[in-house]
Amino acid sequence: MDSREYWDNKIIAWEDSLSSSEGLSFVETLASKFRKPLKVRSELCLDILKKNARNKSVLELGCGSGYFAFRMRREAGPHSIVGVDVSRRAIERARRLQKELDITGGLAFIEGDANSIHLPKADITVGLGFLDYLTAEEIVALFKNLKSEYFVFTFSEKKFSLLRLLHMLYLISQRCPKHYYYTKYDMRLCAEQRHKDVRIISHHTMLFGCIIHNLPY
Repeated sequence: MDSREYWDNKIIAWEDSLSSSEGLSFVETLASKFRKPLKVRSELCLDILKKNARNKSVLELGCGSGYFAFRMRREAGPHSIVGVDVSRRAIERARRLQKELDITGGLAFIEGDANSIHLPKADITVGLGFLDYLTAEEIVALFKNLKSEYFVFTFSEKKFSLLRLLHMLYLISQRCPKHYYYTKYDMRLCAEQRHKDVRIISHHTMLFGCIIHNLPY
């Protein structure tokens, strides 16, 4: 199973589990109990963007169905947002939600693999969970290819944790084709080949999740 097929089969149920356990499989219902750290991560990233994204252009990689893009537009006040995701189902849903919300300008969703398509220019590039599915070489290439001065990404830290072990077992059970964990040092090394003044945020409320960015904060 390749990444496109995996996310086409996975993304809708995964996003729905962030807000409700109704209609989910047994495994996803159990997994949804451990997703509070993802919500904390999103809130912290949004807080950073609220202070920096007003009247700016934003590119979101791995946007899914646009749940974070819609929040950014409503709460951070960017001039425009372009979301990119490899899943056709996610992009179709994002466009449908955009139509239902009657948003006609300043927001667009593109289906495509962010590792291979021509990335549009933006003031800030955002990616929540996106780096978790890239090799170190792909991350270095991504940072070099970004057409943004600023970025906000999250990643899963490589450190001993019982919950991280459970997370690994969950990914295996879901036949996830690839997922990676990185130390803070390794992630900083990848980013600093192109960008300076990199900051990494970690906190026990995000468990093994971290935020890496170069925005003033």
